[in-house]
Amino acid sequence: MADISSLGIGSGVLTSDVIDQLKEADESVIIKPIENKITLNNQKQDAEELLTSLMKSFKASASALSYDTIFDNKTVDITGSAKVSVDAGANVESFTLETTILAKKDITSFGSVASDTTDIAALDGTLEIKIGADPLNPDKTINVAYTAGMTLSQLSQAITDEAGTDISVSILQTGDSAYNLVLTSASTGEASQLTITDTSGNLSADLFDVANGYEKVQTATDAEFKYNGITVTRSTNDIDDLILGVNITLKEEGDISNVDIKQDTSNIIDELQLFVDSYNTLMQNISDMTIKDEETGAEGVFNSSSFVKSISRDLTRAITSISNGDSLLNYGIDLDRYGTLTLDQSVIKTKLQDDPDGVKLFFTGGTDTNGDNITGIFETIDDKLNSYTGYGKLLSSFQTELETEGESLNDSYLRARESLDARYEIMTQRFIAYDAMISRLNSQFSSLQMMIDTEANAK
Repeated sequence: MADISSLGIGSGVLTSDVIDQLKEADESVIIKPIENKITLNNQKQDAEELLTSLMKSFKASASALSYDTIFDNKTVDITGSAKVSVDAGANVESFTLETTILAKKDITSFGSVASDTTDIAALDGTLEIKIGADPLNPDKTINVAYTAGMTLSQLSQAITDEAGTDISVSILQTGDSAYNLVLTSASTGEASQLTITDTSGNLSADLFDVANGYEKVQTATDAEFKYNGITVTRSTNDIDDLILGVNITLKEEGDISNVDIKQDTSNIIDELQLFVDSYNTLMQNISDMTIKDEETGAEGVFNSSSFVKSISRDLTRAITSISNGDSLLNYGIDLDRYGTLTLDQSVIKTKLQDDPDGVKLFFTGGTDTNGDNITGIFETIDDKLNSYTGYGKLLSSFQTELETEGESLNDSYLRARESLDARYEIMTQRFIAYDAMISRLNSQFSSLQMMIDTEANAK
């Protein structure tokens, strides 16, 4: 359209404004409807992206409630000094612990000498240390060789070298010029008792003189306690093999601790509330996308989409369905006449307190008391949502349809635009040609008019 700026000079009629008005009229009929469709398609793709995101969020909530691991968390209430913790999956139960005897290590203190460098061996010899409840049949025997002139510090190191991790050896200064060698078993329990003998008899008598401080400070013992009145013994105060998933630490002899392991309801209730909130957010957005208000004229981008409209009906049926003779309506979840879900937390809390295993079976499925396999309600809901959100599933196909439609509309727009531009390029050239013809005719008419005027004036 390089010549359009001069268009109309010759005729004063075939101007560029005329072409612009004609083109604008054609654009409103040909181009504008396609642009409107492209705009609507873009809005639909944005709405579909939001819908998919909300569906995935809702599915995440349903999935969390479909796994039995959500029931693993427990709380522990204790009265008494015992310490009790639970691992994931521990059973709900109550019991009493009565600690009679704490498990102890074996501790022996040798008699004191003037310093840790004092000579404590007259001749070479062997110090025998037996580990076990029965000295005649010990679990382990350690022979420590000592040499003439060995100091207390050297004897301590020799015992450490031979005993390794079985015995802890230290030198304790108990007073001015008073150093005691102390041997402590590494573990508690009767099997850790130490029996110490100088088989050669060449160590200083001060080391074994009761009057000089030699004593069995503490004899290794097993822990003894009552579990619900039943006497139990263990070699340690840390007990993890009495009840599956329950870790017990005995703290004080004579203590009576009452332990109550309960279902931790907070996490389950929080997930249920998130499930309800996610559902309501999803349904509200679907309503906005499919609305058609006769009074206000408001229309959602998917008001004509039967697929999007069917989602809310499909999910509502899944949530309100009867599963194995039971329904979520019996667990505090309710659907009002406006389609809004609500959760009465007091109802589900009571259900969890009264029958946690029953709630777990209904929510996540499993094997009932008759040995029948049960599908959990949230397994069913999760499977339903997976049919929408899974790879290549319904929403993915819907997205592909919208993208294909968008590509087709863009192609149609380009073709229509090119066709219209080509048409008006030709029209412009024709207008230029017509304008030139009119200009020549006007010029010829002007010359003829001058001749006529001249002739008329001559008379």
